[in-house]
Amino acid sequence: MNIAILDDHRLLSELLKLSLSEFDFIQNIQVYHSAENYLAHLNFAAMDLLIVDMLMPDMNGVDVIKHCRKAKKKTELKILVLSTVIDTNMIKDALQAGCNGYLSKDVSIEELIKAIQFVDGEDNKTYIGDGIKDSLLQSQLFESVKFSLSPREKDLLQLICSGSTVKEIASELKLSLNTVQSYMKQLMRKMEVNRTPDLILKAIRHGLFYPTYLN
Repeated sequence: MNIAILDDHRLLSELLKLSLSEFDFIQNIQVYHSAENYLAHLNFAAMDLLIVDMLMPDMNGVDVIKHCRKAKKKTELKILVLSTVIDTNMIKDALQAGCNGYLSKDVSIEELIKAIQFVDGEDNKTYIGDGIKDSLLQSQLFESVKFSLSPREKDLLQLICSGSTVKEIASELKLSLNTVQSYMKQLMRKMEVNRTPDLILKAIRHGLFYPTYLN
């Protein structure tokens, strides 16, 4: 595997490179200290994975991810955020921009390797570091209260966002089709949307649904 590290903190990035170089499955590691320098090499360097910080002088991590996604799909370049920033809104922005995982900088090298191997698969999963899950779950609880969602509506929202059909939801929740449809109308009214795609998008934006993030 070929890895790029993008972090303006020179000492930390070099220490990270040294730690990762001890693992046999990692063949090459390139370190970049500015977003401009990395993006200039994006289409020329054969990198499988980018480890990026969120706070850099010339460009924040979310914008870097957006630039990368314009050039390379999630399956072409995996992106892991490794940052001291654990603000839930910033995490959501990074996930929506197209990163494959988000970890705190105080993570152990063992968990970082676990995250790298996790996102390296073909199934496009997302890895959220153990130290960040609690923050996201607390945010999810807050947003549920904000929209006044009942426990049943939260269950329904998760199933809708996961792609379940009305029949599948009725079977899972042991409800009639009419009851499920009634709940769906009420849920859309509370979330102030009229279409299922808009409901799913709003749920993701507000942290009420994280695709495949519980690993």
